[in-house]
Formats: sequence, structure tokens, C-alpha cells
Amino acid sequence: MDNSLTPMLFYFMINTSHLLKSYRERTGVSLQDMATIIGMDTGNLSKVEHHKLDANTLILFSYHLILKIPIEKLFKNYYPEVIKNCLRNGLALKEQLLEQMKAPHIDKRLMQIDTIVDRLVELDNNYER
Repeated sequence: MDNSLTPMLFYFMINTSHLLKSYRERTGVSLQDMATIIGMDTGNLSKVEHHKLDANTLILFSYHLILKIPIEKLFKNYYPEVIKNCLRNGLALKEQLLEQMKAPHIDKRLMQIDTIVDRLVELDNNYER
């Protein structure tokens, strides 16, 4: 496991692994059947469910499709960190573009960045904690 993970991301991965196993068991799908449907080795999927391997996008999306786990639940605990990171980077980009106002097409880029930043602020304000 990567030791450079932020505490929120680490918590997200552990929580998600538990969620995957819990949903699979509640629906009565065996680990072997789930692994076969996803197209991976049963042992590796077991490691994902026990947080010994990280779940990649293919695995998460497969669980979403097969077991009807709401996508929001799979990423719920990661939302705040992603929103804040994107917002911070978007605001930094906006500042850089403002410094380059004389360059062509900067005004269009600034409008796009403003729209993105506004959306991220709204998501951050509306996020259920």
C-alpha cells in the first residue's frame, strides 16, 4: 500500500473495500462469480475486498453496474478532498490566467475556469457532511 496517501484517501479506500464486500454478500453473489464476471482472479478480488489491494476504476464501476451500488456511495468519502483539491487548483489557474490577460484566448479560458470554480464551490457548499 502507498504510504503517501492522505488520511481521507486511506479512509476512503478502506471504507470502499468494506462496502464492496458488504454489497456483494448482501446480494448473495459469490466472490468467485463476481471475479469471473469482472474478469479477474478470485484471489485478487478477495484482496481488494480485504483492502490488501486497491480497487481500481474497473472494479469500482463493475460493482456499481453488477450490484447496483450507487456511484455516489463508492466515492462519497472522497468527494470533499477531490472538490477542495480541484477548487484550489482552479483558483490558482485563474490567478495565472489573470496575470496573462494580454495573451489571446485568455478571456475565454477565464470564463471557463470561472464556471468550473463556481460549480466546485456549489458542490463544496452542498456536500452533505
